[in-house]
Amino acid sequence: MISFLSPLFLVGALTAAVPVILHLLKREPEPRIKFAAVKLLKHAPVENTEKHRLRELLLLALRVAALVLLALAFARPFFARGAATASGVTVVALDTSYSLSAPGRFERAKQLAKSAIANTPSTDLVGVITFSDEAEIVAKPGTDRVLAASAVDDAVAGFGGTRYRAALSAASQTLAGRRGTIVVVTDLQESGWDAGDRASVPEGARIEIADVGALPANLAVVSLQPLSDRLVATIRNTGAQSRDVRAHLTIDGRPAGDATASIGANQTAEVTFAGATRGNTASVTVDDPAGIQADNQRFAVLGGASVPSVAVVTGSGDAGRDAFYVQQALGAGSYRAVGVSGAKLASMTDDQLAAHAAIFLLSTRGLERHGRELLASFVRSGGGMLLAAGPDVDGEVVADVLGSASALRIQAAAAPKAAERGLAPADVRHPVFHAFAANAATLGLVRFRNVARIAGTGCQTIARFTTGDTALIDCAAGDGRALVIASDLDNRWNDFPLHATFVPFLHETVQYLASARAHASEYVVADAPRGAPRRPGIATIADGTRRGAAPRRVAINVDPRESDPARLTMDEFQAAVTRLKPTAGSEERIEARQQEDSQHMWQYAVALMLIALAVEGFLAARTA
Repeated sequence: MISFLSPLFLVGALTAAVPVILHLLKREPEPRIKFAAVKLLKHAPVENTEKHRLRELLLLALRVAALVLLALAFARPFFARGAATASGVTVVALDTSYSLSAPGRFERAKQLAKSAIANTPSTDLVGVITFSDEAEIVAKPGTDRVLAASAVDDAVAGFGGTRYRAALSAASQTLAGRRGTIVVVTDLQESGWDAGDRASVPEGARIEIADVGALPANLAVVSLQPLSDRLVATIRNTGAQSRDVRAHLTIDGRPAGDATASIGANQTAEVTFAGATRGNTASVTVDDPAGIQADNQRFAVLGGASVPSVAVVTGSGDAGRDAFYVQQALGAGSYRAVGVSGAKLASMTDDQLAAHAAIFLLSTRGLERHGRELLASFVRSGGGMLLAAGPDVDGEVVADVLGSASALRIQAAAAPKAAERGLAPADVRHPVFHAFAANAATLGLVRFRNVARIAGTGCQTIARFTTGDTALIDCAAGDGRALVIASDLDNRWNDFPLHATFVPFLHETVQYLASARAHASEYVVADAPRGAPRRPGIATIADGTRRGAAPRRVAINVDPRESDPARLTMDEFQAAVTRLKPTAGSEERIEARQQEDSQHMWQYAVALMLIALAVEGFLAARTA
């Protein structure tokens, strides 16, 4: 049955009446002329009246056809088939995360997926997606069950972690607003939902869970830390019984010794390899043939910059004295605070500054023009900077610290005000608030006694004070970015450093400022840098932070959260899903658009119209 995506354009076919009307109006009775002698017409050319009339009718038909075909092309015709008779869509989402790499588990997952395909009503379309850190549509919805089952057979368990949000987002895209069922074939890993994570699916979509089952008893190497005189591997036993473990060390691909440990049920233990620090790369492996295979080995780079540094610009350059809370907060995680004075900054080069993951600008004392230009160059070339507009920052000095195109405006308050104010994120989805997504209200417990007024060209407000004043802005400059907070970070204008939220806030800030990852020597598979393979091992990548820098080695490992045996209940899984109500008629329109996009019948209508016009032009020239 033929249908139209935009049937109102068919009204345009009425214009085909115009050439018909003109043809009728053009008809005139032929005058009769009497001749005294017919012999005078003997040599006059006599036109064949019937032939002329036939040409005119053919021209009329071609003109009418051209107008009708043009109207058809705009109406976007298509043949309703397959999905038009389907009562729904079933999307099978197959978990390919590495928690399914234990013997027999992925085979069971495939069986459950193919069983879901086989049990789908014959009137339903069937599609297949695979997911771990990311989701991929491997079989678009269709009536061919064999094709869908073949897509399941071709799937393999990879090295990524479980991420249900990616799976349900891809499934919703596949449903395209139509009613249907999403069958999630998974082992219900609790780590598959990040804190505060939610997914949205169409209101008419039903979610079913095909449970692969709990993880088997498993050994996992969850950490490998190179120290100055030894290597320390952390091994987790998720089984219900204690186990004796033998770990194997490899340095630069060559065996370098073994170590043993006894690990209790659901416990972790450290295994130490003394003196094993000579070399470039290391890996530790445990024997666990019955458990998850992907987490049996972990890699590390020896002598790498495993602890990224943050340049903290203060008045004296002594971070321990001028930025005690910042130094302690950064040191509590995986960052190292390096104090830099304004005077020292003026003598540094671009390459020296680029060695730092990010810059915290806490004071402008001694900051000369060269230092400001150096900071602006750092940010424009892709670096990140946090500027705390406290009592030691002069707004006039830092006005051009992001370059002339991103002028900052900072006006410090003259004296503390009596009314204290709290912090309220304007957008909890911003990366710096990622750690507080589930409980952003904790930031409101911080009390700010004095603040500055901040603004900037091309800056976005991402947090405000409870008084309505701007608290935190995000400014883009070149390839980098800068955050500006309207107070200090040293407990003089506020009590932020005394709250538990201070440490995760600084860590999320450094991570968002982006250059920290560029200096790390270890990544999980999901965050592997550009140019590195998305599988565990040692990779060599180009250092994009410094021009002409030599390539560097990085270790890529699986996410240790994936080997956590904690599981969700089906009710907990369903509670994290939001149903979106579709607009009226959206399902039919989306289905019709997909059908029309696959057929492109309007193109044939346009081609026939052009042919009709060409023939009409040729006949009109012959008839004139």
